[in-house]
Amino acid sequence: MTDSEALLKEYNDYKDRIEVWKKQHGIFYNDIKKLEDSVDKMMDKRSDVLIDYRRTKKQRYLDEANEILQNVINHIKKFSKVELLASLSKR
Repeated sequence: MTDSEALLKEYNDYKDRIEVWKKQHGIFYNDIKKLEDSVDKMMDKRSDVLIDYRRTKKQRYLDEANEILQNVINHIKKFSKVELLASLSKR
């Protein structure tokens, strides 16, 4: 499995987790929606870079797309830590 495939798999796992967060933490729905919107914007930027890669086949575009995907994953991970704290504070 290549790096980009592993990153995409990790992203999909986190994307599924966002849907679970919406159901479990209704009080934070607006925050989760903002996270989802920011992730969508970042993924749109990644799609544009991948279009450039497909057109030119230059490795730098693929590297840039993978970097954007890693930033998205880090963004979701940061929110995941906040979500964990929120769930612990409810108990």
